[in-house]
Amino acid sequence: MRKHFSETTGPQRLIYGLAVGAATVALPWPLALPTRGLLAWCLGAAVYLVLAWWLAVEFDAERTRHRVRAQDQRALVLFMVMVVAVLASVAAIALMLQQVKGLSGAQRSAHIVLSMLALACSWLLIQAIFAFRYAHRYYRDDPPGRAVGSGLEFPGGQNPDYFDFMYYSHVVGMTSQVSDVQITSREMRRLTLVHSVLAFGFNMLVLALSINVVAGAMQ
Repeated sequence: MRKHFSETTGPQRLIYGLAVGAATVALPWPLALPTRGLLAWCLGAAVYLVLAWWLAVEFDAERTRHRVRAQDQRALVLFMVMVVAVLASVAAIALMLQQVKGLSGAQRSAHIVLSMLALACSWLLIQAIFAFRYAHRYYRDDPPGRAVGSGLEFPGGQNPDYFDFMYYSHVVGMTSQVSDVQITSREMRRLTLVHSVLAFGFNMLVLALSINVVAGAMQ
């Protein structure tokens, strides 16, 4: 059982996250439907993130290379579904924050905390999604018998593992630019551009929502 959960594929992580989210919505919580939906999103995203980081910690570079080539070749549909889900959750958060003005005291605080938690989960989920896409793009065209991938040049000369791709993805997500990792292919440059633009837009949205929350709390 431990081996299974430490070696989940993208579809499996999605299924487990959806199952937890659906169970959260189905439980008889004394909460409004939007609030219940955001709570379900947070718990489902947390499940996906825990499984993703567990995988990243467990796999070294060689296991990452073999696993990407064997299992993660057809992850584009999952990638698009997860990005759309994140953007939909952001829209739901924005609508929910518009409703907190009619609340008072503990209810308003709880709604704001839940909204901020959902934003954090959405941001972390975007970075995890792109990390696996980077790993797929890096190793997918790797010819048999060759250990080195293509598209990114990591410092130190060692082959990257999932944790390295997590590092690269989170740096781009935080700064909308690369740091010590060099891009060496046009395809990887385009993927990084999409990621950086999406991250910049998401970060600006978080800033705007935060200003809105502070302004609403001061009224």
